[in-house]
Amino acid sequence: MAQVLFKRIDKKGRCAALEILIATSAVRNLIREAKTFQIASMIQTGRKYGMQLLDDAIFELLNKGWIDPDEAYAKANDKTRFRPMLKNPPSDFTDA
Repeated sequence: MAQVLFKRIDKKGRCAALEILIATSAVRNLIREAKTFQIASMIQTGRKYGMQLLDDAIFELLNKGWIDPDEAYAKANDKTRFRPMLKNPPSDFTDA
């Protein structure tokens, strides 16, 4: 489990976006075979086990109106997914 905290924009406080990885036999096998780059896709297909990508959790908080789009963009792994929600997107985001 990993978490990223965000400042709430709808009320005072913070909220957490969680990435959840369950150590299934498939995940353990990927780690054993040094194929950790495939873990993100394993998390996507492992929703039935309770797995969740960080970007999915951030996207959910953003859709609820709890967090600022700029902060979501800054803390997201896949910046292209959050870029359309920015009022002033960076002109060149390849280095972000």
